[in-house]
Amino acid sequence: MDERDAAAELQKMVNGFQVSQAICVAATLGIADHLKDGKRTSGELAALTNTHPQALYRLLRALASVGVFHEAEDRSFSLTPLSGALRSDVQQSVEPWAILAGRPYFRQASGRVRHLPPRDDGHVAWRRRRGDRGL
Repeated sequence: MDERDAAAELQKMVNGFQVSQAICVAATLGIADHLKDGKRTSGELAALTNTHPQALYRLLRALASVGVFHEAEDRSFSLTPLSGALRSDVQQSVEPWAILAGRPYFRQASGRVRHLPPRDDGHVAWRRRRGDRGL
């Protein structure tokens, strides 16, 4: 891997939280379940999820850019193998994990790792986030 490829790959990792958050929103809205019977336009999905059509379109387009959904020219979206795993009715559904990983308390506890005392195993940050004040 040359320097340019390495930088591009690291940039993807740094921005990973944005993709994770977008996946959480799509999972919370049940987008994959709404697409299980075939493609739908972003407007149809907005009506089904009671969301702002343009905002939902931008979210779905961002997720399509990383392969989570497929976007057709008519602004319709369909499932990919990745988004198929967000369906609530599949055996190996990632939907619950995607929703949990996007919750503020989950992200905040993970973000506190940089404030760990030396030799801490990471559990202190989680207990502090839960409200254990004796730490």
